[in-house]
Amino acid sequence: MSIAWDHGITLFDTARSYGYGEAEAVLGEFLRGKRERVIVSTKLGIVPRRQSALTRIAVPAARAAMHLPGVRSFIRRRSNRGVAFGQFTVAGLRDSLEASLQQLRTDYVDILFLHEATASVMYQQDLMAELEALVRAGKVLRAGLYASAEVIAACIADGPAMLSAMQFGADLFDPVVAGIMEQNRRGMLLIANHPFGGEPRVARLEAALAAMSADAKVPADLREKLRGGEWQMVIEALFGMILTGANTHALVFSMMRPDHLRANARAIENNRFSGEDLALIRQRLLLHWPSMAPNT
Repeated sequence: MSIAWDHGITLFDTARSYGYGEAEAVLGEFLRGKRERVIVSTKLGIVPRRQSALTRIAVPAARAAMHLPGVRSFIRRRSNRGVAFGQFTVAGLRDSLEASLQQLRTDYVDILFLHEATASVMYQQDLMAELEALVRAGKVLRAGLYASAEVIAACIADGPAMLSAMQFGADLFDPVVAGIMEQNRRGMLLIANHPFGGEPRVARLEAALAAMSADAKVPADLREKLRGGEWQMVIEALFGMILTGANTHALVFSMMRPDHLRANARAIENNRFSGEDLALIRQRLLLHWPSMAPNT
């Protein structure tokens, strides 16, 4: 977090359920003396599972092994056991927010997302009314959904005005995601996450960029930028497509290593691609590389 702060990153996204319920407290400690200079988003709807003494011992070792094949997905499956999803009640909202404020050492959150929300949640009138009351009281500045692209698109098209912030997976091969980023007619705050989306999607992106670098129909200066396929070029293209020429306001990436975080910051600060380059790459991804199957 200190490295992120030193690179000018001021949006910190957390949730009640992250870190076995301890992430908010860790962030709250870090933000001492910084609160007025940051945007804090947290989430409602998934009740964290208590961390056992054995888990406390195992977490550092598991984090160190995250780079090994299959370890990340195994840990994610294990961490979801016993976790209560879909906890969207008025009483649950009040209790969850008060717990978050206490852990974060603040009296308000900038954004409160409904965590893994389904489309039906936005039609719970009592819940929407309570969220509106919390906004009027200043405890929440914006409320919104953390959900699938399909749910986000439905909310943008026909959801309650109370929900004005959306967080979604940044799958640039998905036309639904492209529609969210390009047609944000209601002017919602859009935050993209998980830009890499796992090894299959990264490999697909690298193949698409390599194909463009050898395509005579692509402008020569863009082909030159795409040649070589080094990783820094790939993430500059990826982050640029999400943040430039689209309606996405912020990008959340979860980094476990300082060198990865620094590389990501450089990709945003010193991007080799122009807005025209990125628009063309984004267009080609959708036209020539159809959407991948769900959950890949």
